[in-house]
Amino acid sequence: MKPKIKEEFLKDSVSAIIIRKEDNKVFITRRKENKEFSPGLWETVGGRIEKGETVEEALKREVKEELNVDIKNFDHFGDYGYKDYNKLFKTFIVELEKEPIPNKSDFEEWGWYLKEEIENKKFAANCKERIMDYYDSIER
Repeated sequence: MKPKIKEEFLKDSVSAIIIRKEDNKVFITRRKENKEFSPGLWETVGGRIEKGETVEEALKREVKEELNVDIKNFDHFGDYGYKDYNKLFKTFIVELEKEPIPNKSDFEEWGWYLKEEIENKKFAANCKERIMDYYDSIER
């Protein structure tokens, strides 16, 4: 169950659970070891919503900046509070126009993974919880 946190104290960010329907894989990235926050941990693509930006604009911008690809379609999945980062992750299920080309200055590793492969990886923030909730939602 998602933690309930007072939203007025949180900074809004977007998070993309990038899926490939044909094989039920999710695209994740591993942060470089030299990153200030969560070095070497796996994560979903995303980031903060800039001033004057809509949630949808932020989602499209973050995916484009980090993966050099446009979004084919997206649906809101849920909002996840994470008090350690003082953030509210507005989380979306995302399909891409084409295969991503991740920004090598931010990421050491990336790829498409099945649920069983994701379960054993160490993630930043509550990214794993969000991904597992997605898998639970399609298995029902």
